[in-house]
Amino acid sequence: MLILSRVCADFHDRRGAVIHRVTPASRLTFHEAPDAIRDDPLFRLLVNEGSLEASVTPVRKTELEADPLREADAAGRRETTGRKRAAAKTAPEAGNGAPDCKKN
Repeated sequence: MLILSRVCADFHDRRGAVIHRVTPASRLTFHEAPDAIRDDPLFRLLVNEGSLEASVTPVRKTELEADPLREADAAGRRETTGRKRAAAKTAPEAGNGAPDCKKN
């Protein structure tokens, strides 16, 4: 299975042995992983949060090759509209975030 992971991870089989590892060197690159990683709960967690893309289509592969971090936040998770809105609410209105104080 072709995967692209935005985070480092170790995937284990049912006995606890590591069957696939995403290292800092292999992060943000496409590589083949055994289908058995689907049995690891970490795989489902990373796919659901958007940190890992699996079984990539040719069109999606081209998009990810151009910018593997597009649509991802600083932690490598897929940005959702809820997190985008929360970030917009906490962003300061003024350039430095200080309240607008005027002397009369």
